[in-house]
Formats: sequence, C-alpha cells, structure tokens
Amino acid sequence: MSVLALALTGAASVAALAAARPGALDPAPSARAFATAVEAVRAALAGSGSTGGVVAFGELHQTRDTVRIPSALKRFETDILPAVAERLSYLVVETWVTTGRCGEAEKAVTADVERTTQRPASTENEIEAVLRVAHERGITPRILSISCADYQAMRPAGGAVDYDRTLRVTARALEAAVVRAVGETANRAPEAASPDGPRMVAVYGGALHNDLVPDPELAAYSFVPRVLAATLGRFVEIDLVVPEYAAASAATRAQPWWRAYVRTRRARGAAVLIRRSARSYVVVFPVHAVPAARGESPSRRESVR
Repeated sequence: MSVLALALTGAASVAALAAARPGALDPAPSARAFATAVEAVRAALAGSGSTGGVVAFGELHQTRDTVRIPSALKRFETDILPAVAERLSYLVVETWVTTGRCGEAEKAVTADVERTTQRPASTENEIEAVLRVAHERGITPRILSISCADYQAMRPAGGAVDYDRTLRVTARALEAAVVRAVGETANRAPEAASPDGPRMVAVYGGALHNDLVPDPELAAYSFVPRVLAATLGRFVEIDLVVPEYAAASAATRAQPWWRAYVRTRRARGAAVLIRRSARSYVVVFPVHAVPAARGESPSRRESVR
C-alpha cells in the first residue's frame, strides 16, 4: 500500500471514529412549533442529515391511568409510520413473544413486568397493529429474541425480578436486533433505496434504551454505542412525547428540553420539535382533547404545566 493510500485510510478511520462518538447535548435546546407531529418528525430527519443508518424512536409508556389519552405508539402507527415508511427497511419493536418453554422464570418475569408497568390491555393490540402496518408498507418488522438464559438473568436464583438486569437484557436484545437489521439493509440491492437515499432501520421502544447521551447511571440501558459504531454515526434519536404523560413526571419536567417546550408551545393543536443536538430530538404531540368527566372543568382536564 502506498504512503498516500495509508494516509487516506488513516484519515477515513479517524473520521469514522469521530462520527461514531455521540457528542454532547445542547444545554439550551432550541424548539419550533409545527402543525402536526408528522411535520416535526420529517424536520428532525432532515435536520439530522442522516441517510441510511438508524432512526430510534422512544416513548413515555402509557399506563392504565392515562388510557383515555391516545398513546405515542398509537399515533406512531396511524400517522408517523405511514408518513416515513418509504424511507425505512426494517422496524425493530421493543417487544417479545413468550413461548412457555422457559418454565417458572418466564412466567414470573412476564407477570411481574405486566404488574409493574401497568400498561393497559390495549397496548398489545397497538403493538400488533404497528407490526402489521410496517409489513403492509413493505417494511420488515422485527421483535426481540429473549432466551431462557435471559429470563434466568432477569430473575436470579428464583427470587424477585431484578429490574437492573431486565433493562440490561432488553438493551442487549435491542442492540442485537438493530445491528443485524443494519447489516441486512446494507446487503440489499442499490435499487432498494428510497427517494431520500439509503433506507434506514427504525427502532420503536422506551425512551430509556435509545438515549444518545444517557445519564451516566443509565448508560448500561442504552443500545446506542454499538449501533453508532455499526452505522459510523448514522444515527438519530427521536423521542415521541405525549404532553399529558410528561406533565405528570417530575423527572421529565426537570429536563432542559421541557422548558424549551413550554416556551414554544401554542394553543392546543400544535406539535413542538426540540433539537437537543444534531442527532437527538424530541417531538411533543399536540395536547389531546379528552371528554370531560362529570363535574370536571375544561381548564382542568386540558392543563399541561
């Protein structure tokens, strides 16, 4: 190899290494209002400059207490996924199917997670709908692979479910599924590209696992580091936030992006896009009009502080 070739190879390696680093979040994120969440997501994809690679959607989960307000997952299925489908090759969803082959550990983990997360029964139907819509739009749907050893790790020594280990297992399962989909996308024929360039692998799951720059104590739960390396930095994080869910969380309201949202939001009906960095965005849906319970004032039910 010539000296010039060595120099070019070295420069390319340095550039690839730099691209695979997450960078830092802006301490004062900027925000813009859009008519719809779809427009906000499209602006985030355009602003990231990513073609190909991975777009990782994260959500704040719906609970039984917020079942009257449509979930981020439902809005992703009906609005966002169809709007960006032509840009996607795979959709990896943070869920797995229980098989009954892993004995008491599988039963105990499944029951404990269902009880702890308090997700409404409709969530399972919404997950199935997202997978179906992806398939109908020509996107290959993928779910996670969880082994009997994984269940044992989540419930060590037959005791209580260890949620630190559960979150780690989930992150590694997401990581494996996404990296595999990235590799398979790269091997597809060039004519499979979208009008906007190489197709992307999409991920949908909790807003903990897709963190580009996680808090240090939560870093082990993010699948992003290996995905950044696998895509040479072609990655964008987009958290999809239902404002009514977020307003009930003190931890969420303490985030710098929440203050940017409050400054930018308009009357009910507008979505807000917050740019936390060139590869990290938050899309806050419009406030939803919920039918008032008897004796409840409209100002109370529509309040998002």
